[in-house]
Amino acid sequence: MRATTLLFVFMLGCSPPSGGEDAGSDAGTDGGSLNPPAPTISSFTASPANIRVGQTSTLHWTVRGGALTVNGAAVSGTSLEVTPTTTTGYTITATSATGSASATTTVSVMVTSVPSNPIAFTRETVFTTNSGTTNWVYIPASYDETHQTPTTLFVWLHGCGGFSQYDIYSVSPGGAGQSWISLAVGGQEGNCWDMSGDPVRVLAAISELKTHFNVAPKHVILGGYSSGGDLTYRTAFYNAEQFAGVVVENTSPFRDTGSSMASSLAAASWKLNVVHLAHHQDAVYPLAGVEAETDALTAAGFPMTRIEADGDHYDAAGTMVNGHAVPGTSADVVTYLFPYLSAGWSAP
Repeated sequence: MRATTLLFVFMLGCSPPSGGEDAGSDAGTDGGSLNPPAPTISSFTASPANIRVGQTSTLHWTVRGGALTVNGAAVSGTSLEVTPTTTTGYTITATSATGSASATTTVSVMVTSVPSNPIAFTRETVFTTNSGTTNWVYIPASYDETHQTPTTLFVWLHGCGGFSQYDIYSVSPGGAGQSWISLAVGGQEGNCWDMSGDPVRVLAAISELKTHFNVAPKHVILGGYSSGGDLTYRTAFYNAEQFAGVVVENTSPFRDTGSSMASSLAAASWKLNVVHLAHHQDAVYPLAGVEAETDALTAAGFPMTRIEADGDHYDAAGTMVNGHAVPGTSADVVTYLFPYLSAGWSAP
């Protein structure tokens, strides 16, 4: 009886319990405590969060685990300097074999026209600035001397044989009648303008002036007479986003600009405002040709105003034309073009 009992105990000890083999297998494949945790992001900030154009912000982060990207670009370390030109959102992502985590922050770019390099000046007095060439400037009495108020800029280009140092007075009436800054671009005193090279000169003069005075970015108006009108059209069509409009006298949109009508129209990024003053007796830019080209602007969708008056290509005040004395070329600019400087034009 005792031998039988011992055999029974031995068999119980050697037999595996029901389900014992599967339980051991499950325990061996349980990865919950063996694999690393998914990445975590404790913080993601921008300092400073508000900047001006040209300034830099630093993105800082605290991340545990994973490979890092910011806006899709691989990064390392714990910070990244950024210099956005417009308000920009940034997303940091940490990714590993066990998952990923993301966080976002924003750098706000404040758009301001407050000048970065203001200079000493006297309102209602002509002075010069230098953008690689000498330019003539007139600041109206209404200009905010603290430079906090954006102001319309009127850029003027003289005709062949003209001088910006004298034309600045023609486009700067002063007093209560002037609410804009006047800029007469130099570089071709006594000469005609170069249609291929001088647009760069004009743009440089404007950019340089903006560092000294608060020029309203969307309220720059370009104007000119004769060859200066040619350069006005050429510069405005190819850099339309920089101008609210153009006002010109005794010129033509395409004929002498060094650019075909098709090319000029295609170059314009928007349909900017145009006011064109033409004179009936102008033999340099005959009215028929001017009408055809300005009509083409209208057909292309530009807000086009053509004004026609008696006068030759250039007239002194009181010159007899078509049987009567005319106000003169300079006076006609004041009468017919100046009102549009306060028309509220704005670039996109």
